[in-house]
Amino acid sequence: MRKTTLAVILSGGKGSRFGAHTPKQFLPLAGKPVLEYSLSTFAAHPDIDGIILVANADFVEQSRQIAQRAAGTKLIGMVVGGKERSDSTLQALKAIEQLRPDLKPEDVNVLIHDAARPLVSADVISRTVGALEESEAVSVVIGSTDTLFRVYEGHVQAAPDRSLMRRVQTPQGFCLATLRRAYALALQDESFQATDDCGVLLRYTPEVPIAVVEGEEKNMKLTSPADLPALARMLYPALPPQGDADGEKTEKEDPLNAYRRRNLRPLQLRMLDILSTVGNILTRNDIRWWLQGGTLLGAARHGGFIPWDDDVDIDVLGEDVPKMIEALRRELPEGLIMPEPPSSNPIYKVRCTDSFFVEFADDFSKPYNKGIYIDIYPQKPCPAFSRKFVKAVARRYCKANSILHRAHYYSLRSAAEWVWFTLTRATCRALWTICGIGKSRDEYLAQDLKNNGLGLIHRRDRIFPLTEIEFEGRKFPAPGDWDYYLQEDFGNWRQLPPENQRHGHAIFYDVSLSD
Repeated sequence: MRKTTLAVILSGGKGSRFGAHTPKQFLPLAGKPVLEYSLSTFAAHPDIDGIILVANADFVEQSRQIAQRAAGTKLIGMVVGGKERSDSTLQALKAIEQLRPDLKPEDVNVLIHDAARPLVSADVISRTVGALEESEAVSVVIGSTDTLFRVYEGHVQAAPDRSLMRRVQTPQGFCLATLRRAYALALQDESFQATDDCGVLLRYTPEVPIAVVEGEEKNMKLTSPADLPALARMLYPALPPQGDADGEKTEKEDPLNAYRRRNLRPLQLRMLDILSTVGNILTRNDIRWWLQGGTLLGAARHGGFIPWDDDVDIDVLGEDVPKMIEALRRELPEGLIMPEPPSSNPIYKVRCTDSFFVEFADDFSKPYNKGIYIDIYPQKPCPAFSRKFVKAVARRYCKANSILHRAHYYSLRSAAEWVWFTLTRATCRALWTICGIGKSRDEYLAQDLKNNGLGLIHRRDRIFPLTEIEFEGRKFPAPGDWDYYLQEDFGNWRQLPPENQRHGHAIFYDVSLSD
């Protein structure tokens, strides 16, 4: 007779050692909360009959939303965790008794998994469930490649035989009756303290043998901020070098181009994490925002990033900008900042301080953060000009503005250029202002003239009400008629550009400086 198998996902920790304001199980990993990964994996496994989530007391509603999305009908209950890990396990055991009183403990196996191990695989779950057919307790372990010392008061006491040592992972599996018996004995001990559930069995029911099954390196635990990019690389490995069928390179490739191509996917995932974090803050504060530009194009044409793109762009309503600034500066987690935009290019950027991103226009003589970022463009009411007028004026203005803000050296030609482009910029600004007198501003939205180098203008009724579009497996806000929006920006947006136009913005980048 097959036993009922339940999974308990422990997500009650506060992550104080992690150093972030938000518990690590809610931080974004490749655009999804860390907690969502293990929930989805257990829910998709055919041997798992139900899931109980042990949640952080301060994030109950957020946990519920993630669990309902990721676990679906397999979620049978959610409880609030205790102060220690063992308290959380006890809460889960009580919940099983209350939620499934029809089940006999000896007929139930329970798998207890730490939500901070998001990349647990279906194979590891299968091995654990399979081992429980012969054993009452099972632990997932992995060998150690490092020499281990036992240290006391700052001195090495012994070097255990490495071949006998194993690193412990989760899930840990138990017959429910066996685990309940061990905890019942533990609760009678006033000095009871445990960091994992197999440790409880070892101490209080030593007669029960604990079997082991092989774990995986990618089933690592998220313990520090540097682990997030490491997990992302495991989730989406870097692209291999180009080559022929035998794996040999067919032509010599510039090392910098090879580096950028191999590391493009980790870069995109870091940008996706920033987008998810910023988007959650904006949505939580009722600030209207949506994907735009190449990010919207990638969502529509590729379901995510354009394969060669290294950029994320979103729009917000200009009237919401003050509220946006206040919300982001108040709620951005450690490691993300939003500097003041330069007056010459008033685009807001949220940057990651634990990274490095170099573009052709970066000025290393000025002290500003050069981390990976996403762009936020305010969309403001625009006079009802013809598209031809907008393109002619905005493009000329932005070209002149760009040239005037470059470093110049004295010469007769540079002096003449300075005069010419100063007049051009002033003329374009005057035309925009004078021609806009008396025109309606309710029909169109556009970026500030300083930003609108492509001369784009969008009908408000094509943007609102907003809809949703899938981007990298998640839903993000998009213009209501995003197909028309993209036609206005790109023409036949379904057509791929020529290969010589498929390039990104970065010259060089480093996804994580703390690696």
